[in-house]
Amino acid sequence: MGDCTADTAALRGMLETEYEFGARARTAVRTAFLEYLAADSLVLEPAPTPARAFYETKQDDSGKLEWYPALADLAGSGDLGFTTGPWVYTDASGGRIHGHFLTIWKRDAACRWRIEFDGGISHAAPMNAEPPLAPDQSAYMAPGAPPQRLIADDAAAQAIRDFQDTSRQDGFAPGLRTYARTADFRFFADGDPPVDLAAANRRLADHTLPGSWMEDAWGRSSDSSLAYCVGVFGGVNRQSRYAYAQLWQYAPKVANWGLRLLLINPLAPSMSK
Repeated sequence: MGDCTADTAALRGMLETEYEFGARARTAVRTAFLEYLAADSLVLEPAPTPARAFYETKQDDSGKLEWYPALADLAGSGDLGFTTGPWVYTDASGGRIHGHFLTIWKRDAACRWRIEFDGGISHAAPMNAEPPLAPDQSAYMAPGAPPQRLIADDAAAQAIRDFQDTSRQDGFAPGLRTYARTADFRFFADGDPPVDLAAANRRLADHTLPGSWMEDAWGRSSDSSLAYCVGVFGGVNRQSRYAYAQLWQYAPKVANWGLRLLLINPLAPSMSK
């Protein structure tokens, strides 16, 4: 289900699609993903991987994967958005693995919501369950669009480059202090549930990043109020490498883009020379 409007109806359409997707995946994960993945979508497995090719070769198993959205937002133009929330995988013996997902959704020409990116983290069972986000978000206020001069100057891409340069040169914490959205930033990393900006800065205070950021995909909404990039960063010696996803959102109060979500997952060192 989808809606070609740019207000609460568009958010409702994206959330309804998320719930439909989750319901189908409870019985057949592979089939559900192939139904909702966009043609050019990526999935972290563990590095950014063409999603349709990955799931076309994957076989359904007897385990059960369940999730629901606990947080979502949308571009002002209503054609790009994200959902995130807890997931749990129960294997055939009853063992459970917990985590959080991050899915970026894009509305296609037929007004259907399709997955552009899907990734996530794993962590211990949460102490407190997050409440599910209801599709009817009547109080939702669509974010304002950036002025045309900032769009023409490609200010969103410049903000991303500035954050990546700062993080590489000075460390993650200085990059987050300057570019992350203070009130609603979320940081995703394997081993822990998502955390806010203060907790992310504490975790990353001593973390520097040798090497460079290498993008596999980049996208934005039609009004440029929401943008994302996905790729791999790390050392040139193929050690200390991470898959990443960044989601950026325009903030009218400061007339600039802020980092809304950051996901990083470690990759195994490459054995190639």
